[in-house]
Amino acid sequence: AYILKTAIRHVFGRTPKGQLLPEGITSQILTLIMGDKIFNVAQSRAMMSESNKTVHAKNGTLAQADKDKWALKVEGQGWNGFWIPYKDQSSEERLKADLEKKLSPVDVGAGCDIVMFAIHGGGMIYGEALMFLSNYRSWMKELQVNHKIKIGFLSVEYSLAPETPYPGALNECVAAYKHLVEYYGVDPRRIVMCGDSAGANLCLTSVLKLRDDSPHINLPAGQVLISPWVMCPKPVKTSPHDYITTNGLCLFMDAYTQGQTEALTSPYVSPIGAPTLKGMPRMMIFIGGVETLRPSIEDFIQKATADGVDVQYEVKQGKVHDYALIEEVAGAKTVQEATQSIGRFVAQTQERYTGVSGPR
Repeated sequence: AYILKTAIRHVFGRTPKGQLLPEGITSQILTLIMGDKIFNVAQSRAMMSESNKTVHAKNGTLAQADKDKWALKVEGQGWNGFWIPYKDQSSEERLKADLEKKLSPVDVGAGCDIVMFAIHGGGMIYGEALMFLSNYRSWMKELQVNHKIKIGFLSVEYSLAPETPYPGALNECVAAYKHLVEYYGVDPRRIVMCGDSAGANLCLTSVLKLRDDSPHINLPAGQVLISPWVMCPKPVKTSPHDYITTNGLCLFMDAYTQGQTEALTSPYVSPIGAPTLKGMPRMMIFIGGVETLRPSIEDFIQKATADGVDVQYEVKQGKVHDYALIEEVAGAKTVQEATQSIGRFVAQTQERYTGVSGPR
C-alpha cells in the first residue's frame, strides 16, 4: 500500500521536488521496518541486519576477513568498539599495502590528524558499529585527497535497548570518549564526533554529560550530526514522505526509556531540553527537507545558536532522514555532496588548531 501510494503520488506530481521515484519507494519500504507497527523489535533487527549485509556485500566488506582489514575490535572499561585507522587511498597500490598491515590496539589514534568518534544510529534498538564503514571510507578519502588531512575512526558498539535501557548506551559512549582521551592520549582538539539519528543524540548527550560531570576532560573540537534525534517533547507529526514516523519514534523511546521518569525528563535523553547548550562544540547538522524530525532539529538549532554554539547546517530539498549517508534514499550524487560538506567542516575545525595539535 505504501509503495502504491508513492507511485500514484509521483504520477500526479505529488511527490516532493528533489525526490526521485526509486528513492520514494525505498523510503516507504524502510517505513515498514522502522516506522510501522507491523514488526516487533526482533523482526526489525533481523531485517535491518539483512539490509546491512547487502551494503557490506556491495562494498566488499561482507566477509569478516575483509572487515578485519579495515577495523580492529577494541575495548576498555565499560565499553567496546572498533578502531578504523587511516588508510592511504591515493592509489590502489598504497591502499592494498595499508590493508595488509597488521592492526594493533596500541595504535588507536596514531597517524591521524583527526580522530572521528563515531556513534551509529538505529533508534537505540538496532544497528552496529560498522554499518556505515563504506561512508567512513569515503570521508577518509575525501579528507585525504581534497584537504590533505588524515583521519581515523573510533566507532562505539554500544548496548542496545530494550535489553539495555537508558543510561546504558550513554554511559558506554562517555566511557569510550574518556578512554580515547585519557588512555590513548588523543588531544580532544583532534576529535570530531559524528553520528546519525539516535547516534547523533548520543553524541549530543555524551558531550552534555561530559560538560556537566567531567569538567576536567576537554570536549571534542566539533560534531557532525546527521538527522539528529533530539527527542523534542512537542508532538511530532509524521511526514508522508519519510520513513521515520511517530509510531516508530514511540517504539524507540519506549524501548530506551522504559517509561522511567528520570529518563523522560532528562536532558541526557532529550538534549533539546537542556537548560543551556552553552559550551558545546561547533556543529555541522544535516536535515532532510521532508523528514519527520525536521521541525525539532530546527528548534534545536535555534536554541543552540541562541546559546552561543557555532552551528552550520544544510537542509536538502526533497530528501528524507539520514539522506547524507544512504544512497538508496538520496542518490549517490547527494551523498557525495554531503561527504564534501563534511570534509570542509572537518578541515575548518582542524584549521582552528593548526600549530596547536597534529598527528600523534
